[in-house]
Amino acid sequence: MKLLCVDSELVYREIVTLCAEKENVEVRTASTFQEAMSIFTGWLPDLVVLDVVIQGGSGLDLVRALKALSGSRFVPMIFLTSHSSDATMNKCFKSGADDFIPKPFNEVLFNVRLKTHMRHVELVQEMYRKNKALTYYQTMIEREHEMAHQVLDHIQNRSENNRNWVAITRMSAASFNGDLALVKTRSDGVRLAFVGDFTGHGLPASIGALPVTQAFFDAIDEHISLDELAIRINRMLFSILPDYMFCAAYLILMYPTGELHYWGGGMPNAFIRRNSGKLDQLQSTHMPLGVLPTAEFESDTREDKLNKGDTLVIVSDGVLELKNGQNEMLGAAHSEFLVSSCYGAKSLVQAQQVMEMELSDFRGSSVQLDDITLVALRNTNSH
Repeated sequence: MKLLCVDSELVYREIVTLCAEKENVEVRTASTFQEAMSIFTGWLPDLVVLDVVIQGGSGLDLVRALKALSGSRFVPMIFLTSHSSDATMNKCFKSGADDFIPKPFNEVLFNVRLKTHMRHVELVQEMYRKNKALTYYQTMIEREHEMAHQVLDHIQNRSENNRNWVAITRMSAASFNGDLALVKTRSDGVRLAFVGDFTGHGLPASIGALPVTQAFFDAIDEHISLDELAIRINRMLFSILPDYMFCAAYLILMYPTGELHYWGGGMPNAFIRRNSGKLDQLQSTHMPLGVLPTAEFESDTREDKLNKGDTLVIVSDGVLELKNGQNEMLGAAHSEFLVSSCYGAKSLVQAQQVMEMELSDFRGSSVQLDDITLVALRNTNSH
């Protein structure tokens, strides 16, 4: 701790120095306005004790000047003066002073005030250090989020989207959506889709995205079966994810004939909105990916069929758990109604936009608590 004492009288400079050094405070003294300015600028003391009347200027003006030089630093200015009238005290505090001690010098009073201001300085400096550290960590987190955001955007850009047969919507609860939605057409015309909802949202929920994406596109090239892909992804996530994390998911194979093979684990039931207006459901019957070891993992798939104009709609639980201003959840029944009413439009992209608007209108101004992913696949073939 460093203290600057500014007083025209040598005796007070010596007394203040003696008392402060007993508290292990380093002291420098000045007898004039300019000397005080010079020491303050070059030495950067933590406290200043000064008189109202000093050589070469006014103590009030000196306080104003030193406060301006302090910038964001907290430097208590303590007047030690024989001018103790109410008017003088008022002027001292208006100039920016933090305390006022009358002369003649009272060692007990001075020591109490000095210790109090030393504690204040230490608290402010500690708060400044912590704020600086928090600012640094916040900056690093923002950079990491930006990097992860770019990586996930690149991943999603590899997926097919906004076509007459596929539409993908991802709404973020945090700085970005940690869910994963991938759709790609193989060289034989078969379409593969992965819709995954990792535990949580944002950056923590996105850590499994890269390995899953790699496995997905390897499957596109290798034309492996759906059950084998489910085994691969489960094995991978089981080995890398912490115990409290998993990935609820749908894996879909859609053939040009409309034949549909699917694996579902931990997800809400998916919907098939028939061209006739009827609504069927696909049940997600398995445990999520990354929960069970390979020996216990169930990879069996189910089958259905999309006729021409039928639309498969997959929603994450963020859709069902979406809340409005009255704290009411959207729920399964309302979700079914929206899927049935929105996906009757001729254009799949338009239908998806209508669904997005309905979800936004339902939420209103309430806070979105979970990532939302909405994937629609439509059979446009005439088989």
